[in-house]
Amino acid sequence: MKTFLTVKFTLIPYAVLFALMAHGMPGWAFASAFALMAALEAWRLSRGEYFILELGSLALFAALGLGYLAAPGPMAANAPGLAFAGLGVIAFAGLGFRRPWTADYSRAAYPDNAETPQFFAINAALSAVWGGLFLMLALVRFVAAPGWVSTIIVVCGALISIFGPKLLIKFALKKMIAARETYHWPPPAFDGKSGDCDVAIVGAGIGGLSAAALLADAGLRVQVFDHHVLAGGYCHSYPRKARYQGRPVLYRFDAGPHDFSGVWQGGTIAGLLDRLGVSDRIEWARIDHSYRFESGTIDPPRDWRDYARELGERFPASATGIMSLFETIHAIFEDMYATGEGRSGIPGLPADPAKLLAFPKEHPIGFKWMARPFDELVAEHVTDPDVIAILNVLVGYLGDGAEKLTCGQMVPIFGYYFKGGFYPKGGSSRFSDVLVEAIEERGGAVHLKTPVRRIVVENGSAVGLELRGGRIVRAKAIVSNADMRRTFLELMDAAHVPDAFRKTLETAEPATSCFTVQLGVDYTPDIKPATHVHLDEARVGIAAMSLVDPSAAPQGHAILNLIRLVPYGLAKEWFPPEDGGDAWKTWRRSDDYERRKQEMGDEMIAAAEKALPGLRDHIVYRTDASPVTYARYDWASAGSIYGVSAAGRLKGSKSPVRNLVVAGGGNVGAGVEAVVISGANAAEALVPGLLSRPPSPRAMQALPTHAAA
Repeated sequence: MKTFLTVKFTLIPYAVLFALMAHGMPGWAFASAFALMAALEAWRLSRGEYFILELGSLALFAALGLGYLAAPGPMAANAPGLAFAGLGVIAFAGLGFRRPWTADYSRAAYPDNAETPQFFAINAALSAVWGGLFLMLALVRFVAAPGWVSTIIVVCGALISIFGPKLLIKFALKKMIAARETYHWPPPAFDGKSGDCDVAIVGAGIGGLSAAALLADAGLRVQVFDHHVLAGGYCHSYPRKARYQGRPVLYRFDAGPHDFSGVWQGGTIAGLLDRLGVSDRIEWARIDHSYRFESGTIDPPRDWRDYARELGERFPASATGIMSLFETIHAIFEDMYATGEGRSGIPGLPADPAKLLAFPKEHPIGFKWMARPFDELVAEHVTDPDVIAILNVLVGYLGDGAEKLTCGQMVPIFGYYFKGGFYPKGGSSRFSDVLVEAIEERGGAVHLKTPVRRIVVENGSAVGLELRGGRIVRAKAIVSNADMRRTFLELMDAAHVPDAFRKTLETAEPATSCFTVQLGVDYTPDIKPATHVHLDEARVGIAAMSLVDPSAAPQGHAILNLIRLVPYGLAKEWFPPEDGGDAWKTWRRSDDYERRKQEMGDEMIAAAEKALPGLRDHIVYRTDASPVTYARYDWASAGSIYGVSAAGRLKGSKSPVRNLVVAGGGNVGAGVEAVVISGANAAEALVPGLLSRPPSPRAMQALPTHAAA
């Protein structure tokens, strides 16, 4: 209503024009309307504003006045119709310039939403409606229709202006919420009686285990099936024996993750463990980072403000921009994770239209930047390429840098500076083991060495799994934590997958893979636990987790994990050209493959020696893993460690097959924290509102006070 009255005030010059014309004073009418609009525009400009309707009206009154001087009779007779026609032209011209005239007025009523696509769409619709009404009023005037026709048109316009925005906003918000998922089907009804279980999960990676634990906590019967001998997917540890000076030694290595984000109180991983009542079962060790550049070594302090100041001292010309950038990123970070309150630390935009409308006001910085490119945010503050390279040093935790990341994707990585990264003492398997414990304590089961042959679909719905050997496990719903491409291109008959979706996955590239070298060494290296070497001729990541967890190596020894990302274009070259099935199984035993793997490992050890001189002289045990290795153990396309590329990711959790949801790197993206979020979202897709409910009584009884060491 306020916006409608503001617009009516703006139209006073038109009212004066029509009134004076009705009293036979055309000259005064044109002059007065122009003067009033000019005064209004002078006031607007003094405030640094301009409204397209008012500027257009000022030009219109000037044109009508000049027309009256040139042809007084015709202009006096047709002025009202020409004025309405001019308003219609102004309205549609504004749309052409993507500046709906109603937006200038409604922006004052909805300032926090003014930059959203929905705000533009709503005002574009209103402006178009009014443009049509103005032209209709012009026609009424030109054909001399009865006055009641004009009255009806004006009343309709008033009703649309008063009630239309709220209705359109409500409609737009519902569309916005619905757009988070590509596919919409109602959740299944779980009766706890029929079938072998309520939910069957393909894959015991962290996404699948997170979903299983939450669903079991909600009282559902869950069963998890995985082909590997260990749970956790890439998040598992394994021992390796060696001999040193004639005696046996034992090292414990991590297959993948070593630096966990989201462990802080209120974070994603901490929230999940707290909800399940198992957070006291893991002792976390803080991980410190070190970056080796050509320009020198940077060891980020644990306080992000100190880190920003240190970078400012190194790059004084960018000092102010660096600090303001970190402050902005921190504000975005806080806004993003504020949405996890009441959802067990799982962030996500509200699903309630009223809360979604309030989000921009409550979290303005996050709202402004989450969907925008991270590079754009950085460019607003710093331009020095050396500074930008340092700011992007952790991008390898998300991908190989080939895909541009949004702030929503990149900002959580800065949590390593704001909150810290942590390592679970006992190895990364400790995290997956605790999730397995939570599942089993709630009556669920995790079946290892049990490959899934296919997902059973009947009448368009996923109804179970066929295991190797032919056994069928019936379920009300399926969660696939398997590789996205394999899930829909191999585990399902083509007839059950929509052609468009199938073609998208067929053309979407797997995300990056990697090459790792696991080393057991006979000394304690003088480096930070997470050391990133970014030199022109040497690039490698070094994870030395025995520095924070000595149980990973014998006394006086250490473990080192050398890591290098391998983009898909290079990863696929590790597989034989004829690979379309199991050809790589023979290839991995060939001399050519072993030679190439040895050469790559040697190259990475040489790169690591830039930070650890003489490293090769201390190696007691070594094993290398190529993209083929990751394809073998994780059953991932081209050995991808980060799921599928953005082109193939699913929007939301629901798949095109009813009652089948995905968890893992197939929708949210890469990293342990991301796949926990994906697993939680998958669980909530099957049980709406699950995360907002209190934990189960079993979990509440054991709920500890969270602490991270």
